[in-house]
Amino acid sequence: MTPMDARYELDVAILAGLVGDRHLVTLALNEGFAPEMLESPVAQRLSKVVLELAMARAAPLDELAVRHEVQERGLLTPEMERFLQAVRLTRPPSASQMAGYLDVLKARESRRRLEAVQRRIQDFLRQGERAGSRDLVRFVGEVVGDLFEIQKRRLRQRLVPVGDVLGDLIEKVQNPSAGGLLGYSISPFDRLNRVLSGLRPGFYYGLAGAPRRGKTNLALQMASYVARNHRIPVLFYSWEQTVKVLAARLLAKELLVSPADILAGTVDRSPATLAKLRRAEEEVYRFAPYLYLVEAGRRDTLDRIKAHAYNVMQEHDTDQILICLDYLQKIPLDEPIADDKARTDLISSQLAELSLELRAPILAISPLDKEGCRLDERPAEDDGESELYERPTMHHSVGSGDLEYDLDVAMVLVKDWKATRDLREYLESKARQEGLDPEELPKIDIINLFIDKNRDAPEVESNIVQFAFFITLNKYVELGFKHEKEYRGDFRGFSKVVEIYGQLKEAGLLHSPREALAAGT
Repeated sequence: MTPMDARYELDVAILAGLVGDRHLVTLALNEGFAPEMLESPVAQRLSKVVLELAMARAAPLDELAVRHEVQERGLLTPEMERFLQAVRLTRPPSASQMAGYLDVLKARESRRRLEAVQRRIQDFLRQGERAGSRDLVRFVGEVVGDLFEIQKRRLRQRLVPVGDVLGDLIEKVQNPSAGGLLGYSISPFDRLNRVLSGLRPGFYYGLAGAPRRGKTNLALQMASYVARNHRIPVLFYSWEQTVKVLAARLLAKELLVSPADILAGTVDRSPATLAKLRRAEEEVYRFAPYLYLVEAGRRDTLDRIKAHAYNVMQEHDTDQILICLDYLQKIPLDEPIADDKARTDLISSQLAELSLELRAPILAISPLDKEGCRLDERPAEDDGESELYERPTMHHSVGSGDLEYDLDVAMVLVKDWKATRDLREYLESKARQEGLDPEELPKIDIINLFIDKNRDAPEVESNIVQFAFFITLNKYVELGFKHEKEYRGDFRGFSKVVEIYGQLKEAGLLHSPREALAAGT
């Protein structure tokens, strides 16, 4: 195959994508595609027609519509006929392939322009002494301008006039969205929904916490809620767990059994459990077609994740997606970096850029370092005063560096030792009243989610959302806001514990101790 053949095939492949898939038209324009980047004049003429049709029509493009428009414009030469035939017989590329082809085009265009600059410099040098100093200054200025233009074209993306953005904002004022959220709803986490205003496109979220605080489980639940509420693709990458384990956790939180029992096949098969299984299966399949669990490894770099995202969006015929990463420090780089801080900073900055490029929320989990774990593991003092301030933050993430500065939203899970103890004591007292063994009660941690950074945040009553984490079930239940007054030594928490007990009981997750034991929770 000659070099000209290779360039011709690239033109054909790109045109096949533009004609066959409207989302590839959007991708191409966002990546800075222009018809003059193509090699052959016939490909350039055809791409102009295709782009004009794509901008003017709401209906999908097809080869017949394009051929008719080419004929109407008097462009249907024998050469164009052969090119259209080649386009028709070529399978449209995937989104990731299209992005790769566009990179080749931009690199090729840059080389052509550099070669043109080189020829200009050689022509100028041949003039020798005939070129005066004033001509030299002017010539250098022109060459520098050409070089800057090459750089801009190599990096260019489609620019959107502010009028388009203002029009969209005016439409939102006139016809506000349900719930007034700016992003994807994570209901039934309604308080967290209000604090975050949903998971917003283009925002980069960090979720940190010590071991056994349920970081993965909380992220899994949020991912499943977005998939269920919006029916958009969600990619959940884990460098820690297998797909089977993650799927068991998703089923367990609906079936209200331990995922370990599901994996081991030891769930009882009573009629009541089988009835719950049918209901759980119905609930899971509300989000299952849109949620992709990925056992990530050394090959799953951010470039590969981006390619996956484009391909999945193309498959679902949408430009919307959510990406969750468990966890940030495990994401491989193309070149190894030994220093933890430098490595985390580089990954974090690339994630921030990727969220903007895809216009998608990205949620990255981060473990805490030894100091952060120590702060979380130490129970609060009896007066409770120090717990609000002496706790881990995003700065205690492993290799944190500039992590919090990159994030749009920084969230930290911290165990509420006092509330956990108070709830446990309340449940034990009820169990003793009924003559039951307190050790058989469900294990529940009360977890406070601190939203330490929240860019462009709506005004809410508190930036601390409280959850009950059922450890055995791997399930999070939102309880409400936690206020700063609750950290004062004179705060009486008994009424709050009774309120939490009532919430869990009303949700069907906590009965009386005897009922809870009978239900296996």
